Amino acid sequence: MKTKMWWGYLHENGTLQLKPWWGDHEDYTTDCDNNPFVLRVAPPFEANTREEAMEILKTKIGERT
Repeated sequence: MKTKMWWGYLHENGTLQLKPWWGDHEDYTTDCDNNPFVLRVAPPFEANTREEAMEILKTKIGERT
């Protein structure tokens, strides 16, 4: 299985938002710059599945849910 790239952030309401990353640096920074609802951002990382990516995002953001 080919490894995919993901990124995500912690929304102010406490939810984690996970998104695929397509290689464009602006793809994730544009969504988060000057956005008062974004508390923390995890830059792009590799994961094989969405489930694996969510576990990695939890670790990177510091969530213990």
